[in-house]
Amino acid sequence: MPVTLRRASLLILTVVMVLAAVVLDRQQRLTTVKAPLVAFVTEAQRLFAPVLGKVSFPTWANDDELRQEVERLRSERDALLAEVAKLRQAQQELDQLRAQLRFQQEHPGLQLVPAHVIGYDPEQPQRVFIIDQGADAGIRVGMAVLNPSVMVGIVTRVESDRAQVTVLTDPSIQLGARLLDSGAEGIVYGRGWRENGSLEFRHLPPDTPVRQGELVVTSGRTAGIPPGLVIGVVTGGTRQVAEDELRLTVRPLVEFRSLESVSVLLGQASQ
Repeated sequence: MPVTLRRASLLILTVVMVLAAVVLDRQQRLTTVKAPLVAFVTEAQRLFAPVLGKVSFPTWANDDELRQEVERLRSERDALLAEVAKLRQAQQELDQLRAQLRFQQEHPGLQLVPAHVIGYDPEQPQRVFIIDQGADAGIRVGMAVLNPSVMVGIVTRVESDRAQVTVLTDPSIQLGARLLDSGAEGIVYGRGWRENGSLEFRHLPPDTPVRQGELVVTSGRTAGIPPGLVIGVVTGGTRQVAEDELRLTVRPLVEFRSLESVSVLLGQASQ
Protein backbone atom coordinates (compact mmCIF):
# COMPACT_ATOMS: atom_id res chain seq x y z
CA MET A 1 0.00 0.00 0.00
CA PRO A 2 1.71 3.23 -1.09
CA VAL A 3 2.05 6.07 1.40
CA THR A 4 -0.17 8.78 -0.12
CA LEU A 5 -0.21 12.44 0.86
CA ARG A 6 -3.59 11.92 2.52
CA ARG A 7 -2.38 9.02 4.63
CA ALA A 8 0.78 10.89 5.56
CA SER A 9 -1.32 13.85 6.70
CA LEU A 10 -3.55 11.59 8.78
CA LEU A 11 -0.52 9.99 10.35
CA ILE A 12 0.96 13.36 11.32
CA LEU A 13 -2.42 14.48 12.71
CA THR A 14 -2.66 11.32 14.79
CA VAL A 15 0.80 11.81 16.26
CA VAL A 16 -0.01 15.40 17.18
CA MET A 17 -3.28 14.36 18.83
CA VAL A 18 -1.57 11.62 20.83
CA LEU A 19 1.04 14.04 22.11
CA ALA A 20 -1.66 16.52 23.05
CA ALA A 21 -3.58 13.80 24.83
CA VAL A 22 -0.54 12.83 26.87
CA VAL A 23 -0.07 16.40 28.00
CA LEU A 24 -3.74 16.87 28.88
CA ASP A 25 -3.87 13.54 30.66
CA ARG A 26 -0.99 14.56 32.89
CA GLN A 27 -3.00 17.64 33.75
CA GLN A 28 -6.03 15.41 34.54
CA ARG A 29 -8.23 17.09 31.93
CA LEU A 30 -9.30 13.97 30.02
CA THR A 31 -11.48 12.19 32.54
CA THR A 32 -14.64 12.28 30.41
CA VAL A 33 -13.07 11.65 27.01
CA LYS A 34 -10.28 9.31 27.95
CA ALA A 35 -12.05 6.10 26.96
CA PRO A 36 -13.12 7.30 23.46
CA LEU A 37 -9.65 8.72 22.84
CA VAL A 38 -7.98 5.44 23.73
CA ALA A 39 -10.29 3.70 21.29
CA PHE A 40 -9.37 6.21 18.55
CA VAL A 41 -5.66 5.72 19.08
CA THR A 42 -6.04 1.94 19.04
CA GLU A 43 -7.94 2.10 15.74
CA ALA A 44 -5.33 4.47 14.27
CA GLN A 45 -2.55 2.05 15.17
CA ARG A 46 -4.45 -0.75 13.45
CA LEU A 47 -4.97 1.30 10.27
CA PHE A 48 -1.41 2.57 9.91
CA ALA A 49 0.42 -0.58 10.95
CA PRO A 50 0.55 -1.94 7.36
CA VAL A 51 1.87 1.41 6.09
CA LEU A 52 4.56 1.79 8.71
CA GLY A 53 5.53 -1.81 8.28
CA LYS A 54 6.49 -1.15 4.67
CA VAL A 55 8.63 1.90 5.42
CA SER A 56 12.24 0.75 5.32
CA PHE A 57 15.11 2.45 7.08
CA PRO A 58 18.82 1.76 6.53
CA THR A 59 20.23 -0.59 9.13
CA TRP A 60 23.75 -1.81 9.74
CA ALA A 61 24.64 -4.92 11.62
CA ASN A 62 27.78 -3.45 13.15
CA ASP A 63 30.17 -0.51 13.14
CA ASP A 64 32.27 -2.01 10.32
CA GLU A 65 29.31 -1.99 7.93
CA LEU A 66 28.52 1.59 8.89
CA ARG A 67 32.11 2.66 8.26
CA GLN A 68 32.06 0.90 4.88
CA GLU A 69 28.88 2.72 3.91
CA VAL A 70 30.40 6.06 4.92
CA GLU A 71 33.52 5.34 2.84
CA ARG A 72 31.39 4.38 -0.14
CA LEU A 73 29.48 7.65 0.07
CA ARG A 74 32.73 9.59 0.40
CA SER A 75 34.14 7.89 -2.70
CA GLU A 76 31.03 8.78 -4.68
CA ARG A 77 31.27 12.38 -3.49
CA ASP A 78 34.95 12.65 -4.46
CA ALA A 79 34.26 11.18 -7.90
CA LEU A 80 31.49 13.73 -8.49
CA LEU A 81 33.72 16.60 -7.34
CA ALA A 82 36.48 15.47 -9.72
CA GLU A 83 33.99 15.32 -12.59
CA VAL A 84 32.74 18.82 -11.81
CA ALA A 85 36.34 20.12 -11.79
CA LYS A 86 36.97 18.56 -15.23
CA LEU A 87 33.81 20.10 -16.64
CA ARG A 88 34.74 23.53 -15.28
CA GLN A 89 38.22 23.30 -16.80
CA ALA A 90 36.78 22.25 -20.16
CA GLN A 91 34.29 25.13 -20.07
CA GLN A 92 37.07 27.60 -19.23
CA GLU A 93 39.17 26.40 -22.16
CA LEU A 94 36.16 26.58 -24.48
CA ASP A 95 35.43 30.16 -23.39
CA GLN A 96 39.03 31.18 -24.06
CA LEU A 97 39.04 29.58 -27.50
CA ARG A 98 35.77 31.31 -28.40
CA ALA A 99 37.15 34.67 -27.27
CA GLN A 100 40.30 34.15 -29.36
CA LEU A 101 38.22 33.25 -32.40
CA ARG A 102 36.11 36.39 -32.02
CA PHE A 103 39.23 38.55 -31.72
CA GLN A 104 40.73 37.00 -34.85
CA GLN A 105 37.49 37.51 -36.79
CA GLU A 106 37.35 41.16 -35.67
CA HIS A 107 41.02 41.74 -36.65
CA PRO A 108 41.50 39.87 -39.93
CA GLY A 109 44.70 41.80 -40.61
CA LEU A 110 46.53 40.12 -37.73
CA GLN A 111 48.38 36.84 -38.18
CA LEU A 112 47.70 34.79 -35.06
CA VAL A 113 48.84 31.29 -34.17
CA PRO A 114 46.63 29.57 -31.59
CA ALA A 115 48.43 27.49 -28.99
CA HIS A 116 47.67 25.49 -25.85
CA VAL A 117 49.46 25.96 -22.55
CA ILE A 118 51.10 22.61 -21.84
CA GLY A 119 53.15 23.34 -18.74
CA TYR A 120 54.97 25.70 -16.42
CA ASP A 121 58.64 26.03 -15.61
CA PRO A 122 58.95 24.17 -12.27
CA GLU A 123 61.66 26.57 -11.10
CA GLN A 124 59.63 29.69 -11.83
CA PRO A 125 55.97 28.63 -12.26
CA GLN A 126 54.61 32.14 -11.70
CA ARG A 127 56.77 33.69 -14.39
CA VAL A 128 57.04 31.31 -17.35
CA PHE A 129 54.78 28.87 -19.17
CA ILE A 130 55.22 26.58 -22.17
CA ILE A 131 53.01 26.42 -25.28
CA ASP A 132 52.67 23.67 -27.88
CA GLN A 133 53.68 25.77 -30.91
CA GLY A 134 57.18 26.80 -31.92
CA ALA A 135 59.49 27.66 -34.80
CA ASP A 136 57.68 25.29 -37.17
CA ALA A 137 54.60 27.53 -36.83
CA GLY A 138 56.59 30.71 -37.47
CA ILE A 139 57.00 31.73 -33.84
CA ARG A 140 60.10 33.74 -32.96
CA VAL A 141 61.59 35.24 -29.80
CA GLY A 142 60.12 38.64 -28.94
CA MET A 143 56.61 38.04 -30.28
CA ALA A 144 53.58 39.09 -28.26
CA VAL A 145 51.31 36.46 -26.70
CA LEU A 146 47.61 37.32 -26.27
CA ASN A 147 44.47 36.00 -24.60
CA PRO A 148 42.36 36.86 -26.48
CA SER A 149 43.03 40.56 -27.10
CA VAL A 150 44.88 41.22 -23.85
CA MET A 151 48.64 40.89 -23.75
CA VAL A 152 49.84 37.98 -21.62
CA GLY A 153 53.59 37.96 -22.19
CA ILE A 154 56.46 37.72 -24.64
CA VAL A 155 58.03 34.68 -26.31
CA THR A 156 61.51 34.29 -24.79
CA ARG A 157 62.66 30.89 -26.05
CA VAL A 158 61.68 28.82 -29.08
CA GLU A 159 62.09 25.19 -30.11
CA SER A 160 60.72 23.52 -33.20
CA ASP A 161 57.44 22.39 -31.64
CA ARG A 162 57.14 24.49 -28.49
CA ALA A 163 57.99 27.86 -27.03
CA GLN A 164 58.54 29.52 -23.67
CA VAL A 165 56.46 32.57 -22.75
CA THR A 166 57.53 35.00 -20.01
CA VAL A 167 54.53 36.73 -18.45
CA LEU A 168 54.29 40.51 -18.16
CA THR A 169 54.73 40.55 -14.39
CA ASP A 170 58.21 39.04 -14.54
CA PRO A 171 60.91 41.53 -13.42
CA SER A 172 62.78 41.00 -16.70
CA ILE A 173 59.94 42.58 -18.72
CA GLN A 174 60.20 46.18 -19.95
CA LEU A 175 57.56 47.24 -22.42
CA GLY A 176 56.75 50.51 -24.18
CA ALA A 177 53.25 51.60 -23.13
CA ARG A 178 50.83 54.51 -23.15
CA LEU A 179 47.68 55.64 -21.36
CA LEU A 180 44.69 55.08 -23.60
CA ASP A 181 42.90 58.35 -22.75
CA SER A 182 45.70 60.91 -22.62
CA GLY A 183 48.16 59.13 -24.89
CA ALA A 184 51.04 59.79 -22.45
CA GLU A 185 53.85 57.30 -23.00
CA GLY A 186 56.28 55.57 -20.71
CA ILE A 187 57.62 52.10 -19.90
CA VAL A 188 55.88 49.27 -18.05
CA TYR A 189 58.06 47.14 -15.76
CA GLY A 190 57.21 43.75 -14.31
CA ARG A 191 57.35 43.77 -10.51
CA GLY A 192 57.16 40.04 -9.81
CA TRP A 193 54.79 38.18 -7.50
CA ARG A 194 56.16 39.82 -4.38
CA GLU A 195 54.12 42.85 -5.44
CA ASN A 196 50.91 40.84 -5.93
CA GLY A 197 51.57 40.33 -9.61
CA SER A 198 51.33 44.00 -10.55
CA LEU A 199 53.17 46.17 -13.05
CA GLU A 200 54.75 49.59 -12.66
CA PHE A 201 54.25 52.26 -15.33
CA ARG A 202 57.10 54.76 -15.12
CA HIS A 203 58.65 57.80 -16.86
CA LEU A 204 55.34 59.62 -17.30
CA PRO A 205 55.35 63.45 -17.02
CA PRO A 206 54.37 64.38 -13.43
CA ASP A 207 51.38 66.47 -14.59
CA THR A 208 49.89 63.66 -16.71
CA PRO A 209 46.10 63.42 -16.21
CA VAL A 210 45.09 59.90 -15.20
CA ARG A 211 42.04 58.20 -13.75
CA GLN A 212 41.51 55.04 -11.74
CA GLY A 213 40.72 52.12 -14.05
CA GLU A 214 42.18 53.74 -17.16
CA LEU A 215 43.45 51.26 -19.72
CA VAL A 216 47.18 50.94 -20.42
CA VAL A 217 48.10 49.69 -23.91
CA THR A 218 51.28 49.02 -25.85
CA SER A 219 52.85 52.05 -27.52
CA GLY A 220 54.49 50.23 -30.42
CA ARG A 221 57.97 51.38 -29.31
CA THR A 222 59.11 47.89 -28.31
CA ALA A 223 60.52 45.87 -31.21
CA GLY A 224 58.09 43.21 -32.42
CA ILE A 225 55.17 44.47 -30.31
CA PRO A 226 52.50 46.40 -32.25
CA PRO A 227 50.66 49.36 -30.68
CA GLY A 228 47.25 49.18 -29.05
CA LEU A 229 47.44 45.81 -27.29
CA VAL A 230 45.80 46.00 -23.87
CA ILE A 231 48.22 45.52 -20.96
CA GLY A 232 46.11 46.30 -17.89
CA VAL A 233 44.31 48.98 -15.88
CA VAL A 234 45.57 51.70 -13.56
CA THR A 235 44.94 50.96 -9.88
CA GLY A 236 46.99 53.72 -8.22
CA GLY A 237 49.97 55.99 -8.52
CA THR A 238 52.44 58.40 -6.95
CA ARG A 239 54.17 61.53 -8.22
CA GLN A 240 57.90 61.23 -7.66
CA VAL A 241 59.31 64.72 -7.08
CA ALA A 242 62.96 63.70 -7.10
CA GLU A 243 62.69 61.82 -10.40
CA ASP A 244 60.19 64.35 -11.79
CA GLU A 245 57.86 61.65 -13.00
CA LEU A 246 54.51 60.00 -12.39
CA ARG A 247 54.56 56.31 -11.47
CA LEU A 248 51.45 54.19 -11.78
CA THR A 249 50.52 50.75 -10.52
CA VAL A 250 48.92 48.64 -13.23
CA ARG A 251 46.92 45.46 -12.74
CA PRO A 252 47.07 42.91 -15.60
CA LEU A 253 43.72 41.78 -16.97
CA VAL A 254 44.67 38.11 -17.18
CA GLU A 255 44.95 35.47 -14.48
CA PHE A 256 48.09 33.78 -15.82
CA ARG A 257 47.77 30.49 -13.91
CA SER A 258 44.26 29.91 -15.28
CA LEU A 259 45.30 30.09 -18.95
CA GLU A 260 44.47 27.08 -21.08
CA SER A 261 45.06 28.59 -24.52
CA VAL A 262 46.68 31.68 -26.02
CA SER A 263 47.51 33.21 -29.42
CA VAL A 264 50.94 34.28 -30.65
CA LEU A 265 50.92 37.43 -32.77
CA LEU A 266 53.12 36.84 -35.81
CA GLY A 267 52.42 40.27 -37.31
CA GLN A 268 50.23 41.93 -39.90
CA ALA A 269 49.00 39.91 -42.83
CA SER A 270 50.41 40.99 -46.17
CA GLN A 271 48.06 43.12 -48.21
